[in-house]
Amino acid sequence: MADDNNAPATKKDIALLMGEFGKMWQWRADVDGWRKEVDNQFVELREDMTKWKKELKDHFDLVAENIRHDFRAANREEIEVLKDGHKGHEKRILTLERAAGLSAR
Repeated sequence: MADDNNAPATKKDIALLMGEFGKMWQWRADVDGWRKEVDNQFVELREDMTKWKKELKDHFDLVAENIRHDFRAANREEIEVLKDGHKGHEKRILTLERAAGLSAR
């Protein structure tokens, strides 16, 4: 522009001003594009997190079910061992009572 603040704008001045406005609008369009890109990445990240959460929960459920199954089997085996250990006790106690003269039979 001319050095005089009161001088009328020339076509060159107006073209320069329009060019600067165009840059400003282009910058805004770039920012809007970046914003949309970030929003899309955020949506993808949220979807990935949701998938990961479901996979982790499914795996945890499977592990918990396996542990529950293992404990049931171990408990069943322990009960069988205890029952097997008591099978001969009655007979042994009767033999001891008879030997000590305490048997009522």
